[in-house]
Amino acid sequence: MIKFGIQANYSDIPTLHLLKAEQLPASRGAITDMMNQRVADALRTVIDITPQDPNRSASAAVDAALACLTAPAAATTYTDAERKALPEDLYEEHDLFFGAIRVTGNSVETFTYTMLEALRSQLNDEFSAGTNLGSGERAQLREAFSATFRMLWRIGVAGTPFEYVARARAQGTGIELDDTEGDPLTRWRLGHQAFFALIQALIVSVGCLEELLQHDPDDIESACRQIEDATVLMIGSGASMRYAGDFTRTHYTDAVRPAMMPPYINAKFSGLQLRDHRILLKLLNRVKPLLASPAPAVGKSYGLLLDAMSTAYDAHIAVCSRFGGDRESSIRLPGSTVPAVEVLERFRARRIAAATPERPAE
Repeated sequence: MIKFGIQANYSDIPTLHLLKAEQLPASRGAITDMMNQRVADALRTVIDITPQDPNRSASAAVDAALACLTAPAAATTYTDAERKALPEDLYEEHDLFFGAIRVTGNSVETFTYTMLEALRSQLNDEFSAGTNLGSGERAQLREAFSATFRMLWRIGVAGTPFEYVARARAQGTGIELDDTEGDPLTRWRLGHQAFFALIQALIVSVGCLEELLQHDPDDIESACRQIEDATVLMIGSGASMRYAGDFTRTHYTDAVRPAMMPPYINAKFSGLQLRDHRILLKLLNRVKPLLASPAPAVGKSYGLLLDAMSTAYDAHIAVCSRFGGDRESSIRLPGSTVPAVEVLERFRARRIAAATPERPAE
C-alpha cells in the first residue's frame, strides 16, 4: 500500500555520491588493484542480503556496511576535455535535480559507497511510503544490488588475504522512520538515484567483460558469469524506473512534471542527460565486435543481456505512457507533435541494434 500526498515543496533527499563514469573501476584489474580491507569488510556485511529479507534487516546491514567505509571526498566538476568527449548536455543540472554530486576517491571504495547509499535510500523510502510494485519487481531491484556486491567480492576479495580477515560489521536495528505520507517527487528522485547507481554498476560489469574478452577469450565460464551479472543489473535498472514512477498520473502532473520545467529547470530537461548512460552505450559498442563470433555459451548469455536491455527500455516506456507520454510530447522536445513514447521506442530500437553483434556470413 502506497501513501502519497501532493506537496508543494521541492523536498530534500539524501545525497548520492557518484564517481565520474570515466573513473569507475571498470575492469577486473582496477577492482583488484583498488580493493582494500574496508571494502572487504563492508561487502562481507551485505553479501548475504537476499530479496526475501525484510527492509528493516536489509537496511541494518547496509548501514553497518557504510560504517566500514571512508566517506567520499569533496565534490568535483567536469574538465573541458571531459565536456568535449561527449556532447555537453547540462550534466551538472541533471545531477543536482536528482540529488547527486560527483566525487573523487579510491574508485572501488567510492563505487561501493555509492551502491550502498542508493540501496539505503530506496529501502528507507519504500519503508516510509510503501510501494505498489509487485514482489517480483521488488526482488529484481534488490537482487541487482546484491549481484553488484557479489561481483566485487568474487573479483576483488575471494581467494585473497582480504577474504581471510574480512569481518562483518555488527548490525543495529535498521530503519527507524515514522510511518508517514510520502512525496511523489521524492519517490521520483530516489528511484532515479537507484537507476544511476545501477547504470554505474553496469559500466563496471561490462568493462570487466570487455577486459575478459580482450585478454582471456578462452575463459568462457568467467565471460558468461560476467554477462549474467550485467543481465541482472539491466533487469534491476528497469525495476528502478518502475519504482521511480510508482505514483499516479495526477501526482506526476501536479508535482513532478512542473518541477522539471522552467523556471525551476532549463527547458528540454530530460533523463537522457545522464552522462553515465551515454558512456555505457559507448562501452557496449566497444564490446560488440568482440562478440562477433563468440563461443555458443557466451553468445547465448549475451542474447539474454540484449533481451534484458530491451525489457529495461520497456519499463521506461511503460512509465512514460502511464504519465501521458503515449499522447504528449517529451519535456525535452517542446512543441513537438511526436508522442514521448514514440521517441523512446525509436531510442530502444537504435540502441539495441547498436549493441547487437554482426554475425559472419554463412
